[in-house]
Amino acid sequence: MLLLKDKFIKYLQVGTSRYLDSERNRTIFMVNLFSFVGSSITGALALVALLDSNYLLSSVLIVSSVSFYLGRFLQLANYSSYLSSAVILFSLYILMFYLVQSGGVNNTGPLWIFIVAPVTFFIKGLKYGLVSLLCFIFVILILLFYQDGQLLSTEYSTDFKLRLIYSFATTSFLSAYYEYSRQQSYDHLQQLSKRYKRLARIDPLTGLSNRRDALAALNYEQMRMARDKQQLAIILCDIDFFKRINDSLGHDAGDKVLIELSKMFENLGRNQDLVARWGGEEFLFMLPATQLEGALHFAESIHQSLAKKVITYQEHEINLTVSLGVAMLDNDTDIKSAISEADSNLYKAKYAGRNQTWHSNKVT
Repeated sequence: MLLLKDKFIKYLQVGTSRYLDSERNRTIFMVNLFSFVGSSITGALALVALLDSNYLLSSVLIVSSVSFYLGRFLQLANYSSYLSSAVILFSLYILMFYLVQSGGVNNTGPLWIFIVAPVTFFIKGLKYGLVSLLCFIFVILILLFYQDGQLLSTEYSTDFKLRLIYSFATTSFLSAYYEYSRQQSYDHLQQLSKRYKRLARIDPLTGLSNRRDALAALNYEQMRMARDKQQLAIILCDIDFFKRINDSLGHDAGDKVLIELSKMFENLGRNQDLVARWGGEEFLFMLPATQLEGALHFAESIHQSLAKKVITYQEHEINLTVSLGVAMLDNDTDIKSAISEADSNLYKAKYAGRNQTWHSNKVT
């Protein structure tokens, strides 16, 4: 039983992919589901109609069954849920029009139209589902009421027609409201997901990229470097005597220093550059398509900008300096080694007296 259940679930999930968004996967799943259910039910009813010698109804149901399965086939062949869903809905609507027009078996055909609203919204969503459903209702109204039923091959009482339309309108409204609520919930979850993804890669205090995002950016740039044959500069930055600020003025002062420096660092870089909070009072700069000379020039611009910058906190003026370590990343160097080299150069700059830049055992 479990094996059969697993196979059925796999059957319904054919065409879905983790690379597609959840709404697209949902549409593919619903097309597979209704294709299976619709073709199975109409196929079974076609057999019953055939045994009752109702050959016309049997033929219509067989064509509908094949059309429902055709929808899934088109989805698999063309990887397009839009075409397959259109085929399925069109086939369903044509079948419903026939059942209303002919009456089906003992005038029970119109009762099947109540499946139309939920199927339409499940497959097409709220916006396109409403448009499709309005077109469907318009045709049903013409069939039922045009010249007092001249288009029908059977007879319904006026009370039955009105109750049918009222009931269908009610179920359509409930289905639409359900789809609206589902879409609202989905949109809310998407917003939460984006927010948490952003929090996972953004430092909440400074608004800069965090270590995880910086490493992801470095990996991406390294792949691009392999194609473009260019170098990338990495600069690690540490605020000199930052602990003194926290100890003497408090952590709020330290937070303000980090925030003000982050804004300054972002303004110094190019659009393609990345500055990230590496941890504590450390920052990492990633400078794509930059040679060592350009990296040193950027490092010098940091020192010069800080020499002119004064941060005020509760009437206290805070002057800052930073120590910098530079390393180059190319096709022959891995990211971990380049960061380790930059970190080593950073500590050489601090041990050599701070407020300076080190690269390849040289100070600037």
